[in-house]
Amino acid sequence: MTSVSARPPVAAAPAVHRPPGAWHALRSVVRGELRAQRRAPLTWGLGLGAMTALMAAMWPSIEDSMEEMMESYPPAIKEAFGIQSLDTVEKYVDAEMLSLVIPLALGFFVIRRMAAAISGAEERGHLDALLSLPLARRVLVAGTFIATGILAAAILAVIWALTLLVGALAGTGISALTLGEGMVNAWPLAMAFGGLAALAAGALHHASTVTAIGAGALVAMYVIDLVGKLADPLEPLRAFTAFRYYGSAIQQGLDVSHMAALTLAGIVLAAVGAWLFERRDVL
Repeated sequence: MTSVSARPPVAAAPAVHRPPGAWHALRSVVRGELRAQRRAPLTWGLGLGAMTALMAAMWPSIEDSMEEMMESYPPAIKEAFGIQSLDTVEKYVDAEMLSLVIPLALGFFVIRRMAAAISGAEERGHLDALLSLPLARRVLVAGTFIATGILAAAILAVIWALTLLVGALAGTGISALTLGEGMVNAWPLAMAFGGLAALAAGALHHASTVTAIGAGALVAMYVIDLVGKLADPLEPLRAFTAFRYYGSAIQQGLDVSHMAALTLAGIVLAAVGAWLFERRDVL
């Protein structure tokens, strides 16, 4: 009788762990940034919302005197700040908050987040851990830019809701749609400066430097745009500032072409920043 020898079992092939796809990694970066900054919409939105709501609540007590006040304003000042009239609470809120305070504050928030998430992570030594996952640098920049845009929109939503609530309680007759247009108009401007911060972070190692460049450009562009409105010889310089394309949605309506241009500028700047980031050394 012939014996059949048993064959040794064939060892299973080791599992191959493939790195996550770009879309999966992008979603992970966005979720991580939103989770880490989940309190930002409230801390920033409630502070700015309280100021904006105060302006709305004041409207019934100053409404009767606004016409006389408007007549005392020099025409150049009214043109510089985009004020055509202040006969509604929405236009008053626009002149007091949406012409200066909210755009500058939201722009600074976006700049600071981009700087902290890229150059700041590099300074703290967190970037090495992130990039060892593995995670492409361009995905990190893109995910941070998207998450920052979501956070900026959430801040504007909190401001809008709080102002609308207080305005309704104060009996101002404030319009949710008109006020919403003003808030929506501020988002593309902030994202343009977010793209600028991503560009700076792609080339520089220190978050403080990136923040200084972004915030300096933010304030400088506002000043140049304002001076260009007041002094005709300097008016051509406004074409080089983001605020030239901001305008007032409440006073003049939404300019979709300008909003698209600012958003596209932010995306292009962020893309260039991602390209630079992939080609430089990390501390």
